[in-house]
Amino acid sequence: MQPAGNYHEGYERVRQLSALFLRRLHEIAGEVYAEVLSSGVIRPEEMEEEIQRYFAKKKSGLQDVYSYYGEQWDYYYQVVAASDADFLSMLQQVRSAFARLYVPVELDAPYYMEQLVRYPRTDSRWQALRQHFIKKWRNLLEGRERTYQKRHIERLCEDYYRMVSANAGMLQNVGGKGEGPSPRLAWFQLTQSPELRVKLRQLSQVIRKSQLIKELNHVLGRKKADEQRLYQAMSGKTPVTLLRSATHSDIVGITEGNNLNALLPMEYCFLSDAALEPIFYRRYIEKKLAVFDAVSRQIEYAEASSYSGRDLQKRAKHGPFVVCVDTSASMEGERELLSKAVVLSLALIADKLRRPCHVILFSDQTEVIELNNLYSDLALLETFLCNSFHGGSDMTCAMKESVETLMREDFRYADLLWLSDFEMDPLPPMWVQYVEELKQRGMRLYAVSFGHRSEASYLRLADRVWTAD
Repeated sequence: MQPAGNYHEGYERVRQLSALFLRRLHEIAGEVYAEVLSSGVIRPEEMEEEIQRYFAKKKSGLQDVYSYYGEQWDYYYQVVAASDADFLSMLQQVRSAFARLYVPVELDAPYYMEQLVRYPRTDSRWQALRQHFIKKWRNLLEGRERTYQKRHIERLCEDYYRMVSANAGMLQNVGGKGEGPSPRLAWFQLTQSPELRVKLRQLSQVIRKSQLIKELNHVLGRKKADEQRLYQAMSGKTPVTLLRSATHSDIVGITEGNNLNALLPMEYCFLSDAALEPIFYRRYIEKKLAVFDAVSRQIEYAEASSYSGRDLQKRAKHGPFVVCVDTSASMEGERELLSKAVVLSLALIADKLRRPCHVILFSDQTEVIELNNLYSDLALLETFLCNSFHGGSDMTCAMKESVETLMREDFRYADLLWLSDFEMDPLPPMWVQYVEELKQRGMRLYAVSFGHRSEASYLRLADRVWTAD
């Protein structure tokens, strides 16, 4: 670390000091957060964001550290720049300061002054004494400054170590008895306002206890193997079944289909009874039998004329989540609480699957909240989660916003979820047609109905409907 005699060298010293501080913060975070990083509770980019926040908060103190030896360095450079005629007199002016700051074994300034008096300035021995004194003084200043800076940085890092240790301990123990938020949500809460933290804890309890949310999580959060892809079916393309080798068991879950080789044992019960046998065959034709889902069998689309098996352009089957939430006055109370819990739960699923989540709030007007990174975007939900529902219901505005969003190419395979009591006018035919077209493009539509007199035109469009009341 080189001391500065001018602005540019001073800037470099502060930069090096900052780099040392950052390096120590990274070392501490990597060590303390090792377990929660490996479990996915914290992601590396989120740890980096926390480090940068702490660094930005404390870096102003680095200037004070740099300036602590500022006066000594200033005088040092004045002496270095002095002419031979002024050199000795400048040392003699601060003779008492040298005696106070340095013991003779470190820097015996009086000895050098005595020796300099003995020789003329033109003597090579005088020049050698001057250079030797300057070098020794510089080395001493650098060493002392470096030691002081390291000690100060370690004190700053001790505060950071205590903070991250408390965070890691909390994250490793939270939710162990089925109470409180999940470790991932607890990590998010650390940077939120007190009001939002209280609301998140409340909604966490609703999420844990709600069977409806468990079912939604199972359906919407089901992520098959990373290798599963869907190829866009276009003119001139034909489906090709690919068999891929898999290590250990390649079963990744249970799905619906008619593959008899993957049939669940319970389905054979229908064949043991003549009265139930027709049900089995009907479900076979409809591909509704419960079968094991595997990594090694995938349906893909390839050019019928030139299939190579390697040069296919893949398109992910899972797109963003889009949630339309009815925030009208008719959704107040328990409906409101459950709706908010559903949105929070879905946002956590989107975060886990790294899928964007767009929340469309509608009553008399619409509001859109885009959640692309829940760690940094969770605060955007604060107003929605902490305020009460009110106003009337205007589904038309929500449909317009939804359709415009879902028509985008990057939303082709989106999951759309409606949360409403659906106690409103029937859906106009134009919007019904739009929804049908979107479903043909790859969108899946789900609905949670909170009403006792829900308008059927909405629910008929959904691939699956849950009733909350």
